[in-house]
Amino acid sequence: MNRHPKPSAILVGDEIGQLKRIDLKKNETQIIELIPDEAKHPSKSIVSIHPLNKVHSNSTELYFLIARKDHEIFVYDATTHEVRPIKYINENKTPLIGSRCIDDQNIVIGFKDGSIKRINVENDLCFARYKPNLKAINLLGIDSSVTSFATSPTPSRKRKRIDDSFSIKTSKTANEISNEQQNILSIFQPNWNVDNTHLTCFEALKDKLAIGGFNSDLKVFDLNTGRSVFNAKPVNTDWLGIRHDIWISDIEWIGSENGNDSHLLATCSRSEPYIRIYDIKQQQRKPTMIINLKHLNNDHSSNPLSFTSLCSLPSLSHYGQASSSLIVGTTSGRMITVDLRMKTNGSKILGSFKGFSGGSVRDIKSIQDSQISHKIFSCSIDRFVRIHTMTKTQRTLDRKIYVKTRPTCLYPISNNDRSETNTSSSSSSNSSDNDDDDDNDDENDEF
Repeated sequence: MNRHPKPSAILVGDEIGQLKRIDLKKNETQIIELIPDEAKHPSKSIVSIHPLNKVHSNSTELYFLIARKDHEIFVYDATTHEVRPIKYINENKTPLIGSRCIDDQNIVIGFKDGSIKRINVENDLCFARYKPNLKAINLLGIDSSVTSFATSPTPSRKRKRIDDSFSIKTSKTANEISNEQQNILSIFQPNWNVDNTHLTCFEALKDKLAIGGFNSDLKVFDLNTGRSVFNAKPVNTDWLGIRHDIWISDIEWIGSENGNDSHLLATCSRSEPYIRIYDIKQQQRKPTMIINLKHLNNDHSSNPLSFTSLCSLPSLSHYGQASSSLIVGTTSGRMITVDLRMKTNGSKILGSFKGFSGGSVRDIKSIQDSQISHKIFSCSIDRFVRIHTMTKTQRTLDRKIYVKTRPTCLYPISNNDRSETNTSSSSSSNSSDNDDDDDNDDENDEF
């Protein structure tokens, strides 16, 4: 029995706000409308797709958190294809960078000006998870008739507001709603000038949050208290002492397979051809490992390699480090694999993935397909979604899918084989029981 989940579909978000589901078995692409009959525009671009079940171990991804640039957040059910919006109080005017689900009650959202907030949306998340079970909804005390607290709140202290053209209405201030319905914790609020400094990426792991951006080096916060845990020391000066801009494009936690807390972080940059590994448990703020990929520039031009996305891969063996390699995507349309299992301050370049024809790589995700291989999913600006199979010695292109619009992010939907075997075994047992009943009935008829 294969204990590893099998990918069955891919969720792809694009630049105009469309969410597409690519069925890998039927080779069909379905467009999922987040808001019915809504006009498509680049200001509604989908910025992140993240599973809700990622906080639980040994669970398949069935619910996904979809975030858009215009501050809209949705919960998508992969089994019923239902989309439910999450309403929250927002006073930020800058674009939304992304959203992450940290537990069953809270999500984290980040804005371009550097503001990071933790929001309690327990009612929306519980209703999205347990909607088929009406008994669970009643036990949780969630009103199914109310779509969201922000659209139709239940006022406890009302005040009257007189409208000139209509009758008297009851309303509520935003502070009253936030105090009673939502628990908002501001993790980081620097109020940057987005022309000089802005947030580009953040990643959450249990109670830790790592952020980085343009002219903003790596910072790690505690989500429970909102305090800073780690601040990286800038190393953006060259051998001449000239200081260059910091532009962190992606952050990846190098975690463990058994769900333990990780203390290693990897960052890549758009301005430098380096991958930096940080250890937040050590006293020093400098990176513990710096991977230089400058020599991989094929055209030998003065412009160095610039990286866009990172993806960590767990070790295929049962020994050694849990995350043994990294995959990095470039702006020139390349994916490079780096081995991290080095005792010294260095790394080994395993090779590049084939099948790319140019175009910046937007997002990279991976699933361990078996004990000897990984499935690598990537999307690039050339409107293609690629699926590779990676083993210890080979990196082969399995499929190349054209999605018509420029993708921004993706996430694979995996199914657990154990659930399928359980359903098949239950159906076979039911059929055998029915056959036994039929045989007993025949015997009774004979007597």
